[in-house]
Amino acid sequence: MLKLTSRYAAALLEFAQERGLEDIYRQALLVVVKKAPARSWEATGALAEFLQHVPPKEVEPVLYRFLDLAREKMDLLEVEVISAVPLTGKQLATLEEKLIRIFRKQMEITTTVDPSILGGLRVIVGNTVLDDTIKRKLADMKNSVYKGVYFKQ
Repeated sequence: MLKLTSRYAAALLEFAQERGLEDIYRQALLVVVKKAPARSWEATGALAEFLQHVPPKEVEPVLYRFLDLAREKMDLLEVEVISAVPLTGKQLATLEEKLIRIFRKQMEITTTVDPSILGGLRVIVGNTVLDDTIKRKLADMKNSVYKGVYFKQ
């Protein structure tokens, strides 16, 4: 099945390059994010045209693989930003500017709100985690206190 998924995803990438990679990428992203069943999706665009030829069980894996291939082709980095409260548009734009300067690539940013981090941000870029949350800082302080009590020099 993995081989079939990869073939369909590669074919979708080629199809998308002929018909507008960015548009089809956005459409696929919407289907995946909304967890909408692709067969009941009401779009009549190029993505829906292609998905008619994909076995129903393969649609979701094909879309995920296609998104990975398309990000690679468009030189996009997938970034997840976790904050305690929703970020404003200005905060998100400033963060995106800084990340683009650091990584020198365009970003696709998804945001998640997790009140348990108490404050600050956790930014996940590929295999890199930038954790500047209050929760982590409190854990670091707790560890340093334990080290001072239990491991006196």
